[in-house]
Amino acid sequence: MTKLHVHELPGLKPDTLATYLAALGVLRLLAEHEHGDATTRGFWRNEHFVLVSELDWAAIERFFLEDYEPTPILAPWNMESGFFSLKPTDGESEAPDEALDDGSEAADAAPAEDDEQAEEDGDETDQAVGDPRLDRFACTSAQRFASYRRATEMARAAIPSELRDAEADARRAHDEVKERSAEERTKHEEALKQVSDAKSGVAELKAEIEAKKTAVKGVARGAPEHEALKEAQERVKAAREQQKALQQRAKELEKNLKLAEKRAKADEQLKKRIVDAKAYFTAIQKKTKARLIAQLRASWGVEGQQWVDAAVALDEKGAAGFTSLFGSGGNDGRMEYTKNLRYHLEALFDVGSGDARNDTAAKLKGAIFGTPTNLLDSKAVGQFFPGRAGGTNMGAGFSGGAGINPWEFVLMLEGAVALVAGMSRRGDIEKAHVSSPFWVNGASAGFGSASEREDSPRGEQWLPLWSQPLCYDELVELIREGRAQVGRRQTTRAADLVRATARLGLARGIDSLRRFAYLERNGQSNLAVSTGRFRVASRPHQALLDEVAPWIDWLGGQAREKNAPTSLGVIARRAQEALFTVCRQEATATMWRGLLVTLGDAELALLRAGKNPARRPLPPLSSGWVMAVDDGTQEGRTALRLALALASQHSPREQENAPLVDSVRRHFLPLVDGDKPRPWFKLDEKGRVLRDPEHVCVGRDLVTDAIALVERRSIWARSSSAKRERARRLPLEAARGCEATPEEIAAWVRGEVADEGVLRLVRPLLAVDWGEVAQRGSGMRPQRGGVPDPVQMLFRLAHLPFDVPVQGSVGRTEAEVTVRLDPEPLRRLAGGDLDGALKIAIRRLDASGLRPVFRRGIATPALARRLAASLAFPISRDDAARAARLVCKPYDVKDAQELLSTPV
Repeated sequence: MTKLHVHELPGLKPDTLATYLAALGVLRLLAEHEHGDATTRGFWRNEHFVLVSELDWAAIERFFLEDYEPTPILAPWNMESGFFSLKPTDGESEAPDEALDDGSEAADAAPAEDDEQAEEDGDETDQAVGDPRLDRFACTSAQRFASYRRATEMARAAIPSELRDAEADARRAHDEVKERSAEERTKHEEALKQVSDAKSGVAELKAEIEAKKTAVKGVARGAPEHEALKEAQERVKAAREQQKALQQRAKELEKNLKLAEKRAKADEQLKKRIVDAKAYFTAIQKKTKARLIAQLRASWGVEGQQWVDAAVALDEKGAAGFTSLFGSGGNDGRMEYTKNLRYHLEALFDVGSGDARNDTAAKLKGAIFGTPTNLLDSKAVGQFFPGRAGGTNMGAGFSGGAGINPWEFVLMLEGAVALVAGMSRRGDIEKAHVSSPFWVNGASAGFGSASEREDSPRGEQWLPLWSQPLCYDELVELIREGRAQVGRRQTTRAADLVRATARLGLARGIDSLRRFAYLERNGQSNLAVSTGRFRVASRPHQALLDEVAPWIDWLGGQAREKNAPTSLGVIARRAQEALFTVCRQEATATMWRGLLVTLGDAELALLRAGKNPARRPLPPLSSGWVMAVDDGTQEGRTALRLALALASQHSPREQENAPLVDSVRRHFLPLVDGDKPRPWFKLDEKGRVLRDPEHVCVGRDLVTDAIALVERRSIWARSSSAKRERARRLPLEAARGCEATPEEIAAWVRGEVADEGVLRLVRPLLAVDWGEVAQRGSGMRPQRGGVPDPVQMLFRLAHLPFDVPVQGSVGRTEAEVTVRLDPEPLRRLAGGDLDGALKIAIRRLDASGLRPVFRRGIATPALARRLAASLAFPISRDDAARAARLVCKPYDVKDAQELLSTPV
């Protein structure tokens, strides 16, 4: 039986895109190469990659050092790929790399820049320089680079002749600049040679000093050996002074050279030739780019096709589209991945022989096992490794240089070819977009550094993590399927994908997703920033998000409009954050309540902001939201029940099964067709809110809005026809099971329940489908703990939407007493006059046959207003009967009939 080896690879972590892709690269290379192990499997454990193979570590190391054959990752369709040179190359493009190895103090003090970054920044015509390394790879006879060499030959043969002609025109224009500065160039080159000779002389003298130091050990002072050492040290000092002078002269000559070149380029005719030549080359290059890609994909082997498919996607018309992973097909700005790959391959292997260099094995262990190493190269890493990108706050001082282990870069690109791109549509008629596995449109939410003004045109990549060993073929199937869906719809946005993780809407085998957002950081550099990990698990209430997620996404679009206020962007991001919160973990009722409250805040902000006449309120919400936001605490449940009671009110129904109409939502929002499931804001053609007499609850505070609501409905009662009602009643009735209890209302009147908490719940709950709630019930049990307020109950009896049930001693209803609505008590309470309001309310109850047990009352104006506002909270018929029993004398049917026969 074959022994399996389990290799823990702690250097390959999922929190950085570079190391995640490097893990895929290790698995792919071992599985696909004939000298590897086709049975190799991999998985993630304890935040690093684990490899299961029949090969022990010695065999794996031997494979990478001796048998590894680089995938031909080339991009001849890019200007900066090294296949083109718009100006002559005379070896200076390699100078920065050589400086790394000269041992000078200057080389240690400042890291070398990239080839592409070493160009003169101020002259845009000085782009696209050739890459001498490409020539070395194209000429090598090493078996390791055989496929790389063949792919290079095919690429050069496939480049259209018209593109080569345009390149030659640009070079000829630059040649003339070079000719005009030939004298200064010669002097500068001679000075550089003298500096190089001086460095060699200093190095020889330093070696001589070390030998003489050894010779003087144990020798008495004054001996000839000490004198010889002193003379050698003087010679080194003089040589260093000479080297310093030569370097200064070389710098002066370099300035003279640049001035000469600048004078040459200042010639308008020559300058125009250079600009025109480059523009013509660029136009031809863009014109032939897609054709070149398609031709090379067809002619390169399977490995080359894998790379092309990961970097580029061709639509049905042959047009090329590019993934967020590789910029515009292998380069990101002037950072050319394929060109840098050759640099790192040459750092690991001798191109001529293919043999590994002396430190290649140490670098491999540093990359795979994460061991500390000083073998990093000062080379740009692009967006894949933000922590190694260099720049401000990237080092011990104010800034730091870029650094990457060559194996990390090589394995990263080898693994990236597994992420094959394709063309997809975001709608039936929408234009096709390039889409790589688990790529979605970005969302500025779910991580701390997100900004509501931040746009992420490159979107996001959510890459899978799995805990069961998978072979490479199985992994390719899982990744390339790239499936994530909510319901029957495939995800297209980050908000959709996070919902999919919470509803098992992913391909089986994925345990979690690591989220990488392509963001502009550190200036205008694009970086793949890790923004969290989302575990795939089924969580309760997730179906509720289907109702609001499209509206939240639409809200984000409104916030990004040109004239949208900043406040709308802030609330849109808060809504996205709240949605992410309930998906990424086991969401509590408090988190769900936070989302619901945020939706209400967003609806109000949307009404007040923007000029889009298509603005619309929250969509219908199902009854499931009620249970989702119930946190089970005494105060939280009381606030929720009060909000339910207020928000669920409609006009009283004439028949029990009749639909609910005249929702109080119209008093909180100016709506067109407020009783429809999806009403619209009442706006003019410019998006301004139209004046609506029904819109009286404008978000000032709960007391004011509640009083305004009752006052408006009192007007409804006085203006209603006698045909509709035989007596005026307050037309506010809650959905069945949503009424508040006198104890809950009393707690609010006493200030034991926060006004803001109730009002912020009321606004989103207004969108609930109360017809559904009326059929199923709210599921919220009444809160009976506490003491009811007798004064509040007395006023409540005078402001009911139904007749007061009067119960006998056995609890059976003996009569139903009609109390005609009088607007005067409400007006007096709203004005702070409790005693005056009480007198009128008692007189109205007396006239109806209900005789209150108390006749006077004293309260502060603030308490009187709260009593007025409390009339916006409806009570049930049973609680009305209980209130009559508690605050009124026993009801006498005979006496009541006599009273009713007397006109009032």
